[in-house]
Order: sequence, then structure tokens, then C-alpha cells
Amino acid sequence: MSNQNKLFETIASVFNTDLDSISEASSPDTVTGWDSMGMVHLVVELEKVFNVQFDIMEIADFHSVEIIKIVLTEKGVIFD
Repeated sequence: MSNQNKLFETIASVFNTDLDSISEASSPDTVTGWDSMGMVHLVVELEKVFNVQFDIMEIADFHSVEIIKIVLTEKGVIFD
């Protein structure tokens, strides 16, 4: 499974939404449940799935899936 699929599946699972509704443009404005508590759950799951750790400044910038993907790339996660 590609890392992009892992990312999208993790987000869909955390927010209990349809996988097809997740894209790089997805954000707290477009995903139900992506609030402060949802963000905590998302960060925990992303750290588990990708074996990384985020600092508070990175998390504060998580305004879209695209930004999360950029941060993961900076941490060595390869997206094809």
C-alpha cells in the first residue's frame, strides 16, 4: 500500500468518513469532526502509522492534508 493511501485511510478512519471524500485539499473546513479533539486523535494515529513524532509547531500548521503530507515528507516519508 502506498503512503498516500495510508495517509488517506488513516484520516478517513479517524474521522469515520468515506475514503473517497479525502483528498489533499481536505481540511477542518471540509471534514466533519476535524476539530481540536479530532486533531489529537489524528496526530496520534499518524505518529503510529508512519512511525514519526510531530512537534507542537508542526501540528499547529496542519490546516490541510496537503500540509500534513509535506510535513511527513520532511520527516522522510516517501510519497510516490
